[in-house]
Amino acid sequence: MAALTLTVLGAGPAGPNPGGANSGYLLRQDDRAVLIDCGAGIAGRIPLHVAVNRLNGVAISHLHPDHYFDLVALYYMLKYGEPRPVDLPRLLPVFVPPGGREFLNRFGELIANRSAMFDDIFDVRDYAANEEIRIGGLPFAFHPVQHYIMSHAMRVRAASGAVLVFSSDVAPCPQLIEAARGADLFLCESAVLDASQDDADPAKRGHLSAREAGQAAHEAGAKRLLITHYRSGENFDAVHMQGASEAFGGPVELARDGQSYVVG
Repeated sequence: MAALTLTVLGAGPAGPNPGGANSGYLLRQDDRAVLIDCGAGIAGRIPLHVAVNRLNGVAISHLHPDHYFDLVALYYMLKYGEPRPVDLPRLLPVFVPPGGREFLNRFGELIANRSAMFDDIFDVRDYAANEEIRIGGLPFAFHPVQHYIMSHAMRVRAASGAVLVFSSDVAPCPQLIEAARGADLFLCESAVLDASQDDADPAKRGHLSAREAGQAAHEAGAKRLLITHYRSGENFDAVHMQGASEAFGGPVELARDGQSYVVG
């Protein structure tokens, strides 16, 4: 069996980096492909790596637009593109946070005047906090973490036993440490340069700096840290790398759009 690989489709923050996209990641093992998050600019990048109609599922971490907005583009790509192969379900499973199906129904009402606009292409399902489900044969566990709205870190286990953890958007919190415990690859956000760019009240914060991501990786005992959802540029990348490396003490990389990383 081939190794589980993570391909970064978009590593940008809510305001994407020049030429970049919002949050989106493709997990692949053998002939299976699962999309994690689908922010603006992601849908058009999927076919560069896998046929859109071959996707086994989609998992959305939380319902901020930079993590789900291209579900609309993905819907139309599937609606007017090649039909789904007979060995896959006719409807693409899309897993969303609790209340997400109702949210997307309201969204459909706003943009297309019909609440069930997605139902002919997607099989939208709410996951539950701390639930473990299989998406494309891969076990996903969803861990609630601190953010401005309901947000879930994802823990995915490969057939080899290797573990990928995606932080989602998150503030410093013990729940993130538990979710990332022993991860072989920890994909962690770093949307702020330092804590001063977030809410002054720790209980109301919603993001990490790269140094805080490194500290979380260190406390969780992660093996590798991949920084994502960060502001990129010559004045930023070195700051992210320095902060994360000093706090973590292990291997650190900045996620780059189009790059693939072996989970194990």
